[in-house]
Amino acid sequence: MPKFPVLQLKNSTKGELYAISLTFIDAWFPILALYCVTALGAIHTYFYSLVIATTLLGLLLWQQGKVTELKLRKAWWNLFMVSLTITSLYILVFLALRTTSPNHVALILFLQVLFAYLFFGRQPEEQLSSMHKWGVILMSLGAVIILFPKDLQINKGDLWVLMAALIAPFANLYQKRARQQVSSLTILFVRSAIALPFLYLLATLLEPTPSWHAIQQQGIWLLLIGGLAFVVGKVWWIEAIRLLPITKVNALYAFSPALTLLLSYWLLETPPTHSQIIGAIPIILGSLLLTRQASAKIRLPTNQTEEKP
Repeated sequence: MPKFPVLQLKNSTKGELYAISLTFIDAWFPILALYCVTALGAIHTYFYSLVIATTLLGLLLWQQGKVTELKLRKAWWNLFMVSLTITSLYILVFLALRTTSPNHVALILFLQVLFAYLFFGRQPEEQLSSMHKWGVILMSLGAVIILFPKDLQINKGDLWVLMAALIAPFANLYQKRARQQVSSLTILFVRSAIALPFLYLLATLLEPTPSWHAIQQQGIWLLLIGGLAFVVGKVWWIEAIRLLPITKVNALYAFSPALTLLLSYWLLETPPTHSQIIGAIPIILGSLLLTRQASAKIRLPTNQTEEKP
């Protein structure tokens, strides 16, 4: 399992390093995925990259002697829910890339910070503090600017990413619970293995099957998505939310959308639009306000507690 050679550091510091590092990986993800979606189709791209990820994860699971964790029945429910939520999330993201830009994917998906705070970041009876009110207002304002740049009609791809952002807090919740029972590798392997047959059926029914030559041409991008984004980045994400409150991880993740804008401008020669720039500013500022205090009191429903360092 990918780890930093910093075992002497306290858990909070290690969690912060994981979160900052995965920020750079995830900033690349929408751009890499766009290349493959254009050539292979949305669901086929997800399927082939997950085949690579599942193979790598299976080898790592066996090499590190963690196969026995698959027999731990008390973890099965959380592992199933992780697979269900994450698979749904990424199906929506890959489908969205057919009709919207990587910039919009990165910015709208980051609204998961807002939804995580509203769903889990405060007690239902608690009144919003002044700081958190401004955080909610700013992120909501940024979302409106991104989703409705000219009129009140929303792009279908943007709507799918927004749905993915709504799912993300629940996916992170179940990943955090599962990590208290089994390793990151087991979580990732199980969620990938469960998803594969469903994705194959969905891809066969909804999209034309790409040729082997087309798959080979996209091989490098599939390897980067499967190996870097779906293995290394996701291991770091699970480790980060195990060691830190989810809202704090999201705060450290705040500059990933801005980095995606820069990479898109550099690689795709697609400069960010005025609405993307204007919308990104309140979204990032709002996320920092929301997570500044919420990370200290994040709660888990159904009597789940944070794992102590």
